[in-house]
Amino acid sequence: MYSSKVISGFILFSLILSFPVAAVENSTTPQIAGIPADAHYPFIAKVTGNNVYIRSGKGTAYYECGKATLDDPVTVVGGAFGWAEILPPKGSYSWIHKNYVDVKGDQPTVGVLTGDNVRVWAGSDRMESSRSSSMQTKLNTGEIVELFANQPKDGDYYKITPPAGAKLTINCEFLKYVGPVVSKQPVVIPPRGAVAAKKPVKIPASTETNVPVFGNLTEDKAATDVKTETAAKPDAAPDVEKVEPPKPSNEDSENLKACYVLATKIDQQLQKSIAEQNYDPIKKEIKAIKADTTDSKAVTYAQILLERITRYELAISVINTLKQQDESLAAAKEKIEKAHQTELKKVHKDADFIYTGVLKVSHVYTNKTGRKRYLLQGQGGKILCYAVPTSEEVANRFEGLIGKRVGVKGDVSSDTKSLVTLILATGVEPI
Repeated sequence: MYSSKVISGFILFSLILSFPVAAVENSTTPQIAGIPADAHYPFIAKVTGNNVYIRSGKGTAYYECGKATLDDPVTVVGGAFGWAEILPPKGSYSWIHKNYVDVKGDQPTVGVLTGDNVRVWAGSDRMESSRSSSMQTKLNTGEIVELFANQPKDGDYYKITPPAGAKLTINCEFLKYVGPVVSKQPVVIPPRGAVAAKKPVKIPASTETNVPVFGNLTEDKAATDVKTETAAKPDAAPDVEKVEPPKPSNEDSENLKACYVLATKIDQQLQKSIAEQNYDPIKKEIKAIKADTTDSKAVTYAQILLERITRYELAISVINTLKQQDESLAAAKEKIEKAHQTELKKVHKDADFIYTGVLKVSHVYTNKTGRKRYLLQGQGGKILCYAVPTSEEVANRFEGLIGKRVGVKGDVSSDTKSLVTLILATGVEPI
């Protein structure tokens, strides 16, 4: 037998040998080129090769979900072991089981989740939906997914746009750092003397979770911090700090003075409820001012006002869309609950019977009583059981229900000449 000293020495020698190997592995782990030490997720990178695989997980053992080509931009949201986690690029898709998604006929591309912790799997043209094994995220009851218009003709899964939380991976060796993710909202120069609003517009939050909430819709900067606000009622007007227009001066043109008046009208509309706001007349006046290209200051201010209205109308559109989704979701839940209650009633009723099925007449008589024998058929015409009425009253009820789906009460008997169960029926009821 080996001594304990020899064994300890062997273990120590093995550990010493393992250190340089680990160092070599760490030094050869691919990194994103040009990435600064203080970089934070998310950031933008570009692909530095052609036909670079986008995979379902960190490693070449994970299946391919597409390819990227030279200079394609990707949004990097995480990473480890030389693999960058990215938001699924355009053209990517995911799979979700049909059993947990409610789809209405008039909205074939909108699905509402009917279960909790429903798994979403990374989709690939090289992998069947049922074999896709890389889970991207989980969704819960009430969340909404976008279905592709062209769905597979068979299978148990819907093809959907990757939902929030879904990620794919790409080898860091084929990426180059570009810069942080920045807002694309245009920079707006306020007119002379204008006072910039400091308080963000508050849009009422939806009653559902995981839905976009718009904030900071002022014209002076882009929203960088989206926060959920609580509204007293779902159709309340956004809470806006009034932007005071500059005071007209003798140097201002008539068009510019008209813009100041229109800015006040916009503020007045914002004080109304969402349903009452109407910017069409204001936009018509603004466009008339923009048409006079000889007044550059007024044209610039008019463009600012139009962009401001566009953002407010976008917010209103989102609120209305969320309201419609809430109503659709409520209707879907009501429909599901009704169907559930119907099934429960059916189960409870069927539980009172020994057998249920379509009642038919059998031309075989029993040896004991000489009474006519009946049979119950299931799907496909299969004989579920034979039934013999135990009284004239029950026999008369049997005769009146021939061809209908019924439930039979009674006791199970035995019939050595038949392999099908025989019921001594004490009652029969239509279902």
